[in-house]
Amino acid sequence: MSGCQTSRCLLGIHPTKHSFPPLHRPSHWLVGLMTRPACTVAAMLIGVLLAAPFPSTGETARQFRIGTGGLSGVYHPIGKLIAQGITATVTGGKDAGKNELGQHELVGVAQTSGGSVANALALAGGEIEAGLIQADVAWWAFRGEGVFAGNERVRRIRAVASLYPEKLQIVTRQDAGIRSVADFRGKRISIDEVGSGSLMVMRSVLEAHNLSERDFSPVYLKPEFTIEKIRMSQLQGFVVMAGTPMEAVNRISDLGLFLVPIAPEVMQSIHARFPYLVPGEVAAGVYPGIPSTPTLQVHALLAVNASMNEDVVYKITSALWSESTLTAIQNGHPQGKVVSLQTALNGISIPLHPGAERFYRERGLLSKETPAP
Repeated sequence: MSGCQTSRCLLGIHPTKHSFPPLHRPSHWLVGLMTRPACTVAAMLIGVLLAAPFPSTGETARQFRIGTGGLSGVYHPIGKLIAQGITATVTGGKDAGKNELGQHELVGVAQTSGGSVANALALAGGEIEAGLIQADVAWWAFRGEGVFAGNERVRRIRAVASLYPEKLQIVTRQDAGIRSVADFRGKRISIDEVGSGSLMVMRSVLEAHNLSERDFSPVYLKPEFTIEKIRMSQLQGFVVMAGTPMEAVNRISDLGLFLVPIAPEVMQSIHARFPYLVPGEVAAGVYPGIPSTPTLQVHALLAVNASMNEDVVYKITSALWSESTLTAIQNGHPQGKVVSLQTALNGISIPLHPGAERFYRERGLLSKETPAP
């Protein structure tokens, strides 16, 4: 991707010294680093230096790392707003969440990642404290199925909240002539990065159309790395499961775009196999000149590991639904307008963490007679 502004990169990257795997582990972080634009690499390295805690004579704050997604998606901006809310207040109030030295107990850090699958695996490995994860991916992780088969640690994933519905967006150039998934044949399309929930869902969609990745020329890139390629007609489109609107789509809207619909009968067949993938739509007007488009949707969850302390998760849940954090989320991104405590339990596909369950019972969202998700 060309034309990336360093200041934008710096504002979007939040790695920390704890983000790096030990040297004896596979060098997947380094591989990912080498494939990113120079400004992104520079931002990541500078972010490491800026995020490292300075020495002090007292106790340092603990970092609460949240796995998000790519820079031009919705997970990252929403994750940053949640992280800021956790840092600002753990239980609500001007000085809440600070220890006896006047330091914050937790400092929220939003980290870019490959997406839902990568976040679930990072949670299992203790590389992050929380992650934004599609409900269907969380369900597969909890059951130890699909890409998670044989991984017992990932089954300890637990939910904190449901945030908003994500839409499968198949974004193509209008002049590419792609009007259905069947038209993928012979085309060059990015179907998102390995480790993303988008890729898992798109493989289900391809299968429902009797297609596979052998029938076209797939590319495995996050949307932000497809923009220039689409402008130069090196790609005909990209696929992503995300909230709306997406920055990546708006950045190429001047080209003339088409959102590929999914037929109702295809969505029903997929839903029958994967109950947390449900029929939905991208509403008319979300993107300039694009009409209402039927597509699959799934809820985005905030998840943690079952081993996390119950009181800590209770504080995190309280911070998430505090007035200040919720106001920041709703004002900070268009998708945030639908984030609400009243829908916090919608579409949850895995058990709640006990700390989150306690919060919802106290607020009356779960009665004593109502079993937790």
